[in-house]
Amino acid sequence: MNRAWLARRRPALVRDLVRDYCAAHAVLTAQLRRFEGDGTVSYAIIRALLGEAMSKGVLWRLKDTAHHLFRSPAQAGDPATEGRALVGELIDWCVGFAFHECIKLREDAYQRQHYANRLLHLEELRRAAGHAADAPDSGEGLWPLAGLPRQTADSMERELRRILGVLDNGLALLARYLAGEGGNAPLARWLAVEEERAAEAFGARWPEVVGALSGPDGDGLYPLAAADLVEAGRPEAARALLAAHRDELGEAGRRLLQTLEAGAPDAPGADQGPTRAGAA
Repeated sequence: MNRAWLARRRPALVRDLVRDYCAAHAVLTAQLRRFEGDGTVSYAIIRALLGEAMSKGVLWRLKDTAHHLFRSPAQAGDPATEGRALVGELIDWCVGFAFHECIKLREDAYQRQHYANRLLHLEELRRAAGHAADAPDSGEGLWPLAGLPRQTADSMERELRRILGVLDNGLALLARYLAGEGGNAPLARWLAVEEERAAEAFGARWPEVVGALSGPDGDGLYPLAAADLVEAGRPEAARALLAAHRDELGEAGRRLLQTLEAGAPDAPGADQGPTRAGAA
């Protein structure tokens, strides 16, 4: 990858990083809730989250994006401050750690789903054959293998909590990193369009993220996102977004909303088709 490609694609890569981070965090949070409810983790869902080399899942794509942004040799001489670069490297570490822990979680989920259930079935057969009646203690101590399913479940719980603990810390780092992304239109657009999902992932840090994204005139996240929607040929979506946040708009945002509500043909990009690759 060369420096020119990275510079050209960087705004979209940062958007992809945030989008996929939020998606992976949501999937793993749902799996922890599932485990707390019934003691299981879905092997199919974790496998899909990871994917394979020829069909990468969201967590694998997230790892690749983090490597592009924070590990690439093309970063040499990047104008980012040293402190911000360190934050980026820590985000990359969090993502890489989560990816490899999820590989272990996938294998434990497979063990639990197939081998543990088979073992429980064999234990039922053993008991049905009368082997459980040869001692007054009919608990797990009778058969050395009987405790293994519980050990696998304990391992899955530890892995899930460890992964989410690291990703939660990574979200705090990501919120810090985004303070340097003012004017990133593709990112602003995704955050605004997928606000509910993003706000749930960032939690108490969401206002910090919203405050970090401002257009060239400092007018805030929503006008920047709306201008990007207009440029992509979606003025109605831009108008709806600004109208929903009317009370939060500054002067430039109110002016853009008035233009869109008037249906002015000369609104920026109003007569253009999609122009941004991979836009939300």
